[in-house]
Amino acid sequence: MLMSITRAVDGSIETLGTGMGKFTSLVQDHLILPAQVGPTIGQEQRFCLLGQGVPRPLSISLLIDTGSRRTTLIPGIIQHMQPTAESDVQVETPLARVATTLYWVRLEFPKTKLAPFPEVLAARLAMPPGLSHFHGLLGRDLLRRWESCDYQGLRGSYTVRDTPGLFGWLRRWL
Repeated sequence: MLMSITRAVDGSIETLGTGMGKFTSLVQDHLILPAQVGPTIGQEQRFCLLGQGVPRPLSISLLIDTGSRRTTLIPGIIQHMQPTAESDVQVETPLARVATTLYWVRLEFPKTKLAPFPEVLAARLAMPPGLSHFHGLLGRDLLRRWESCDYQGLRGSYTVRDTPGLFGWLRRWL
């Protein structure tokens, strides 16, 4: 049952029952997903126990990159969030193999009805100069957790679904 449809400047949001979300946006040059990055619940508790201020969540723009195996965030976002480091890794970029660190963060999508990711391992990685207005990449590690991410070329839009929705079984056969 379709409960509501809301149009926003950067896309449209549909709520398809409880816990089911869909986000559709027009595409200019890139597939962009508005998000909010914040500390995980465990990190918030740690900051409080240590008597430190909890970093405020930041609104960010992520570039959806189906060629990227891992989600990344720029160093400035990581520095602001002060997240817990997980491990050092090697990341393959189009230009070179680089050493970086993985950090735990929380990703939410308040301008959409997509479910949040309470704990995400993101690599600290600068964006190339031509993409410096983005705060990171949304890679296949998170894309695989959603039902679908469809690009409609003739319509010039894309749609992300976090669950199959009311007629998900039918969509698979069409």
